[in-house]
Amino acid sequence: MGSTEIARQLRRDQTNEEKQMWRALRAGRFAGFKFRRQHPIANYIVDFYCPQARVVVELDGFQHGLPDNICKDAERDRTLADQGIHVLRYWNRHWRSNRDGILLEIWNALQSRRGCVQIMRQDENNRYVPPELKQLKQKSAG
Repeated sequence: MGSTEIARQLRRDQTNEEKQMWRALRAGRFAGFKFRRQHPIANYIVDFYCPQARVVVELDGFQHGLPDNICKDAERDRTLADQGIHVLRYWNRHWRSNRDGILLEIWNALQSRRGCVQIMRQDENNRYVPPELKQLKQKSAG
């Protein structure tokens, strides 16, 4: 089975956490940034990929905490980094307990890689709008 077929199968068999994250990221809803899910890159299939910022977001279940998989994930992250791709990795349990925090971290990564806070495309589709700078300063001071 080729990588495209594997990616299609993974899209059909998403975890609940992946489905929830996809609802937040899909169709340019995330501050206008476009993501792809289960996207093949360099012999790997990544969970979510933003080509504009070259950012990958991975949601990991318990199996990624096993020694063999820790090594495989580290090698994968190095390979992607060698191609100029930044990898963000989160545990499913963290997604369930801190979605807003994870979405803010993703937005911060996109913003730092692209140098802009929002891509103005199909504004009406945006579901995630980054917080105002003043709000962020208040939270960090509080």
